[in-house]
Amino acid sequence: MGSMSLYLFNIVLLSSLILLSNGQEQYENHHNTEQMFDVLDRVHAKCPEITYIYDLPLKSVEKRPLRVIVFSDNPKHHESLEPEFKYVGNMHGNEIVGRELLLQLAEYLCEEYKNGNQAIQKLVDNTRIHLMPSMNPDGWEIAAQHAWNTTEPGQYKDIETMLKEQGAIDWTVGRTNANGVDLNRNFPNLDEFIYKYNQRVNHRNNHLDLETFVALTEGKDCHDQTYQVETITVAFWIMQSPFVLSANLHNGDLVANYPYDDSANHLRMYSPSPDDTLFQQLAESYSHANTNMESPKKPCGTDVFPDGITNGAAWYPVCGGMQDFNYLASNSFELTLELGCQKFPPGKDLANLWNENKRALVNFMWQTHLGIKGLIDDEEGEPIFNASIKVYQLINSNWEYIDHDVTSNSNGDYYRLLVDGTYAIQVKKPGYESQTRHITVHNKEHQTDAHRYDFTLQTTSSEQDNLRRMLRKFMD
Repeated sequence: MGSMSLYLFNIVLLSSLILLSNGQEQYENHHNTEQMFDVLDRVHAKCPEITYIYDLPLKSVEKRPLRVIVFSDNPKHHESLEPEFKYVGNMHGNEIVGRELLLQLAEYLCEEYKNGNQAIQKLVDNTRIHLMPSMNPDGWEIAAQHAWNTTEPGQYKDIETMLKEQGAIDWTVGRTNANGVDLNRNFPNLDEFIYKYNQRVNHRNNHLDLETFVALTEGKDCHDQTYQVETITVAFWIMQSPFVLSANLHNGDLVANYPYDDSANHLRMYSPSPDDTLFQQLAESYSHANTNMESPKKPCGTDVFPDGITNGAAWYPVCGGMQDFNYLASNSFELTLELGCQKFPPGKDLANLWNENKRALVNFMWQTHLGIKGLIDDEEGEPIFNASIKVYQLINSNWEYIDHDVTSNSNGDYYRLLVDGTYAIQVKKPGYESQTRHITVHNKEHQTDAHRYDFTLQTTSSEQDNLRRMLRKFMD
């Protein structure tokens, strides 16, 4: 090798080592709010064609933005027949693994897309993915500052080194927002409504009436706390966005938790939703891709979770949680993912946590493409908004109604997550004749398209035509 070639080789090698060192350092350091935003900005600058950054309309109590980065081949807009997905991290401010994993996930999606990873390119091109690293940035700052203030003087040179070496040890400080309210107990308690509605023959089973709820509760949650600004802005984000699937990321145990989170009497007992089989499969799609979560052992020394999953209320009841709010107030099916025993682990553990969860995080996003999707329009080809999609499953020669409808979006597209099986799909909308199709669903691993079934609804006769017919019948 000539001297010039050797020189160039050494330069390339040195550059590679520097990049590897910077990447490792990145994975070993916690990110405060400004550093978190810097990561998102850097990802967007690197992948501007597939990313978009936006803030929710309202800021936190201490005026920090709730920021989201989107990945898609058309990241600024919803596209018909392209489902939307979200991850929300750091809802409890001192539970930080989700926050850091989502930052690393953003970098991973960008890098792998640019590097030609075909699986990631398919996922991004066919899904609109929203990542909110922190729903509670105030709580994170409170937890980190408390850890620094209670550390023995002189033990670490600065707060960054302290967080890297020991993290935050206190189990409770920073969990709540700046007003001392637990955000995962602060959403409207729609479980109470659905349990009451279920006693009626013709009851509403989706997009429950929040105005009625607010009027009855005078704007307070089931713990008599005022709805917080973070809760309000996230709740409207959920209701106004066409999300199909989502997860909120927590710490404190190692398990994938699914609805319902609360029972009818608020006691600890298994409380299945109408989509219980589907939710179990969704939870296993994460836990089975995370070896530690799937393990039958007691990972955190307390509860045993077969297959690494649990029904929420069977574990412990939660009133006013975000998970069930998604299911009952929107089209989104949500899980709560507990990603480790330590709430605020040392930064030096973050690289291992990323390696443990990377495959599961990606695999869960693929589940957005389970089941069916399609377009609903009228005879003129105009999209029909807010049509109800009702599902009946053939079980032991009987058609059983899955008592949870989804609705079509403003441009007429709909998405219904389903496990493998035989179904009757009925589409209904006032003013139109209902339509039913019988289908068979067979999901494939890492499919980029759910089975597509479009519906064209015929308008019903006008009220005036009905009156004319009645008049003719009377005259005859």
